[in-house]
Amino acid sequence: MTDRYLLILAVFLLVLAGLSAQDNPTGEETAEDDTTQEAEVDTRRLTLLYGIDSEVLTVLADLRSDSLATYNDLLLGVMADSRNSEIAREIYALWSATEWDGGLEMAAAEISNVLEDEDYETTVVQAAIAYIADRRYSEVLPELGEIAAGRDTKMAASAVRAIGKIGDAEAGAMIGEGLLERLIKEDPNTEDDLVASIIVTLGALEYEPAAAELVAIMEDEGASDGHRRLACVSIGQIGREGDYELVERLYYESSDATLRSYALAGLAEYTDRDTTGILIQALKRDSFWRIRLTAAEKLGENGASEAAELLRYKAEYDPVNQVKIASMTALGRLGDNTSRIFLIDTYTDDGRGTEVRLAALSVLVDNRLRGTDDAVMSVMDELWEKDRGRFLEFTCRDLSRADWPALSGVYERMLDHSNWLMQVYGIRGIRRNSLAGLYGKVNALDAEGVDGKVRREVTSGS
Repeated sequence: MTDRYLLILAVFLLVLAGLSAQDNPTGEETAEDDTTQEAEVDTRRLTLLYGIDSEVLTVLADLRSDSLATYNDLLLGVMADSRNSEIAREIYALWSATEWDGGLEMAAAEISNVLEDEDYETTVVQAAIAYIADRRYSEVLPELGEIAAGRDTKMAASAVRAIGKIGDAEAGAMIGEGLLERLIKEDPNTEDDLVASIIVTLGALEYEPAAAELVAIMEDEGASDGHRRLACVSIGQIGREGDYELVERLYYESSDATLRSYALAGLAEYTDRDTTGILIQALKRDSFWRIRLTAAEKLGENGASEAAELLRYKAEYDPVNQVKIASMTALGRLGDNTSRIFLIDTYTDDGRGTEVRLAALSVLVDNRLRGTDDAVMSVMDELWEKDRGRFLEFTCRDLSRADWPALSGVYERMLDHSNWLMQVYGIRGIRRNSLAGLYGKVNALDAEGVDGKVRREVTSGS
């Protein structure tokens, strides 16, 4: 019996070997080929098409984290097919993050469901409205105006915020009166979010007839702290003559430091007043960090070149990182040569904290300042073999999300790194910036011996 069993087993193995030879007539090992085939499978695409909801949500979160637009077209079908409101919200958030306009008609249809009394999920419509606002899709302003006037106050608040983000003076003339009437009518205690949204939007629309009501809110010590703060900024945006002194008095006299920071922001909104002196003094001396933060931001927005030296000092020595970063952001807006060199030195100085260094890089890239690519190359030289604290990884990650074709040399060098993650970031940067001259080098990474994660990145974006 044992001999017979061994004979049968031997015949079976011979047959199996013959079948394997037919599949692989060269007789070479197939393990590497199997790995290659697996590497070429776009698992993200398959998960989005066929995965369970929790798996789909994980992929969407990863895509949003990396600002990847690769699957946006595919997600139109996923959105239509899914019944999960969380998935719909994540998709709209991804489309916003990737600045993609292909889903705007679908988002507009979500809004239409509200007006036509069709079935809708409130949180999904709110996500659609937020996406429309981010993309400044003005075609739906009339529909948003109808929702803003509706009885669903949660939905109304979302629509009001979107109107403020999209709208202009023309929209203000059309919608402002209704918003002001609602501001006066609504109970600020029970409809806190709606009232706050109206205050912000009336300022964004620069609707001057609302100024008196906003001043009353700002000066009412019994009003909500949040509403008073927002009113300060909106009053400044409207810029009515005579209100400046009221906001200024609040800034100097209030014992509420947070309210003072909003009052300072409101003062800086007055385009016909020179507030540089107040802002410089606030950044230089105020003990409350939020006020220094506001002052730094507004000095940059106002292009106050006379504050450049002070901003460099605060960027280097302020005890609060948020103020340091706001000061660097302001320096990037100013763009003078001394500040440019300061930002490059901050990014390349390994004695500074990672958060501050990466913030400096972001400012350099956002303002497309000369010498940024050389600075990144110097960091690559230093950390190429040993990436201390993963700083080179974080640099490559942030640059993969940048819109600046002048960094082509940096992206190309990423492809040559031994770490698969650096290569992936290089591929993403090349595709994001449509660097067609480097597509050949990217496609060449779809070859034997290349890490499967890199090959998936190559094939998923092709």
